[in-house]
Amino acid sequence: MAKKKAAHSQPARGQHVASALDQSEMPTSGLPEVAFMGRSNAGKSSLINALVKAKVAHTSSTPGRTQRINFFQMPGWYIVDLPGFGYAKVSKAEREAFGQAVDQYLIGRQPLVAAVLIQDVRRDPEEEEAMLVHWAADRNILLVVAASKMDRLNRREQEERRQRLESIYGRPVFLISNRTGEGLDQVREALRGLGLSV
Repeated sequence: MAKKKAAHSQPARGQHVASALDQSEMPTSGLPEVAFMGRSNAGKSSLINALVKAKVAHTSSTPGRTQRINFFQMPGWYIVDLPGFGYAKVSKAEREAFGQAVDQYLIGRQPLVAAVLIQDVRRDPEEEEAMLVHWAADRNILLVVAASKMDRLNRREQEERRQRLESIYGRPVFLISNRTGEGLDQVREALRGLGLSV
């Protein structure tokens, strides 16, 4: 027998609704999901907080604190905060566990419609970022590239880095600052292009 939905059970905007390492722990509503990915020190959690306009994702001066797949409610969709890659102060077994969980999520999760890849504007993409570009193409989902910490550069340096990154990625790269909010509207508009309310 199908379960009846409880009235007024919709979580509030930005509410943390699940923390998962297995499909059985993930939401079953079928709402669209957008994965936020990047190196552990790229500013991923800060971008999520800026988009939600509340401190919902954990930020830390210590990289690698996100070790589960976290789901945050948005109007009619979910922000999905994935563990950062490239660094984590955890045991090898723990790192392998959440690495495997992320791989399974990215390969097989049906409600996943887009991904936002966050990277430090001052560095070039490495193997992990290149793999994510190929993954998005293989799954035919939108990949938004956001280069964070633009406020650390002057205008000339920002333009040089944008051109450099766009030549590597072969797609537009949005320069953003989580501190000042500059560039965040471009990320919002990309998500609205999918019919998502931000």
